[in-house]
Amino acid sequence: MFMHRSLIPLAAALLVSGPALADRTPIDPAIAVMGGVLFPDVPRADDDFVYGVELSGNCQFIQPAYGHLRHHLSVTRYKDSPLTMTSAELNTHYMMTMSPELSLGIGPGIGYARTDIGNDENGLWAFQVGGSLHYRMPSNLFIGVEARYQFTESASFEGRRQDADNMRVAAKFGVHF
Repeated sequence: MFMHRSLIPLAAALLVSGPALADRTPIDPAIAVMGGVLFPDVPRADDDFVYGVELSGNCQFIQPAYGHLRHHLSVTRYKDSPLTMTSAELNTHYMMTMSPELSLGIGPGIGYARTDIGNDENGLWAFQVGGSLHYRMPSNLFIGVEARYQFTESASFEGRRQDADNMRVAAKFGVHF
């Protein structure tokens, strides 16, 4: 009983000083095209071009006391024999405003990568961690860069278990609407 009573003021203090409901943060949706290089950790697969699209918006459920949380939903494609990968990801970045036009973000994400290695195809769940830089230009346009490392689960490819871990560095060009 004592433990239960002492947790209530602690929880209230954390809620007041930390995250708050995000009713004061506009969603600020954006869409972007992405292009860059994927560095796969897969035998015989070389670093090569990766491209995709991304939708993003500010979190509407919870926001930290400083900065803001922004969700990035992306779909990317990479193909360099023997590896072909289509990855869908949801990454949430804690965005820090460096100037009115420039934001820096870091954070984790989850994903699913449809992966072909040789003649074997598997869907792999993934976890990633990365960072981004977002520069807002006039007319709601923006440019950005991101880097992230993706850890995938292992599956049977070419008669043995292996993962498709990779690093991606990409540039973005998009519009806020």
